[in-house]
Amino acid sequence: MHNNRFFLLISFFLLLVSGVSAQLFSVELKNRTDLCFIDAKKNSLLIFDDSIHYTQIDLTTGATKVIPYYRDTYDIFSEFVKGYKIVTDEQHQVYFVDRGCGIVYKWQHDSIIRIDRSFHHKNQFYGDVFMHNGSPYIFGGYGYFSFKNIMTSFDFATKEWYKVTTIGDQIPSGDLNRYATKLKDKLNFIVFKQNFTGDSTKVFSFDLNKLKWSAIGTLNLKVRFSDFFDKIEPSPFLVMSRFVYFLDYENNMISKYLLPQNLQIRIIKEYNNKIIAFSYSPNSSGYKVLVYNKSDFFKNKVETRPLLVPVVAPYNYSRLTSIIIGFLVLILSYLIIRRRKKSSDKSKELKVYEFKIVEIELLNFWLSKPDLKIEMNEINDFVAQDNPSIDTLKKRRETLLKGLKQALDFYFKNQLLEEKAISEYHHPQDSRMKILMLHEKVALALKHNKIGERG
Repeated sequence: MHNNRFFLLISFFLLLVSGVSAQLFSVELKNRTDLCFIDAKKNSLLIFDDSIHYTQIDLTTGATKVIPYYRDTYDIFSEFVKGYKIVTDEQHQVYFVDRGCGIVYKWQHDSIIRIDRSFHHKNQFYGDVFMHNGSPYIFGGYGYFSFKNIMTSFDFATKEWYKVTTIGDQIPSGDLNRYATKLKDKLNFIVFKQNFTGDSTKVFSFDLNKLKWSAIGTLNLKVRFSDFFDKIEPSPFLVMSRFVYFLDYENNMISKYLLPQNLQIRIIKEYNNKIIAFSYSPNSSGYKVLVYNKSDFFKNKVETRPLLVPVVAPYNYSRLTSIIIGFLVLILSYLIIRRRKKSSDKSKELKVYEFKIVEIELLNFWLSKPDLKIEMNEINDFVAQDNPSIDTLKKRRETLLKGLKQALDFYFKNQLLEEKAISEYHHPQDSRMKILMLHEKVALALKHNKIGERG
């Protein structure tokens, strides 16, 4: 009798545990890698964590095999693992794409074969890599000390990469884009503000057929720039802490779920009504591959809410422009009268700043930038006419920048209040560099009005 009770108790406990986890199976791997893809023909997950063998996991049974493969040796394996992303098309063709743009390999017959005629561009690291109409694309990225907001695509006829010409009023900045979701013919991006906060995080959409950008709203979720450690493949699943969010752009809904078993999950893939989760431990060089039924993985729903806050109709700047023009006219009139007026106590009088020719040239260059940002070293071209020494060059650059800041802060103090006309911050990927940004109100006024030069 006691044995029967003990058996029933153990059975109930095991049933309870299995019901909590609802995990089909898990496979633990020794070496961490992002190079993996789902082979639909074999109903398996293929993982490349070794230079001569890949691991194949059957997504039905969990059976694991280690299979030899061939790889073109243009890149050494340690660089290959870190330097490529895998993308697949609708026909299940698999490509290994250079993270910085350039080299492309194709997976065929258990071999990784190079198919391009390009080179390591090193120009679009951290960009979003995706497939459309059978071709690899990359948007944005970082390279050669600057962020990009360009779109490039690989052409199979020439086996080279080409820049894609896009249209639209606004193109998100490469350094502010942090998370992408791929729909059938659209790509949506979560884009942060210039100060990288989680306030009013905008969402942009790129129409892959019309090649057109548009702002579609504000994300109805507070996320921080630091919540995203690295760019992953475009995904509708957003993992943060102990929760996963499903970004349903088609129905404009966002659903929040509690992760099963309090797992440390970084990447989620969906395949044939199954969820494949990659769990990383900070104290281990390996990771676990966990496979669930989709209904079991997403059974602990916390809440559902609208995904986007609609875009507010654009503000009519005509009235603001008229006010600024009137203000500038008053300021200029005041400067003319002040210049003609002789003061008995000239040493105590506030000296009104007048723009120099080199400052006008720098402002025109600045206004030509779509994002109103320049790097500190770009000022060198305006003060290096006689090939000065490095110390002299830095001193001239600081003098020029200081004069501009004083002048613009003076002219626009009523509009800017506590804000600065020129703000500066360290480059998010290279702390040695400084980025200078011109305030939007100042740029708007300068584009429609000319500030007088010194005679």
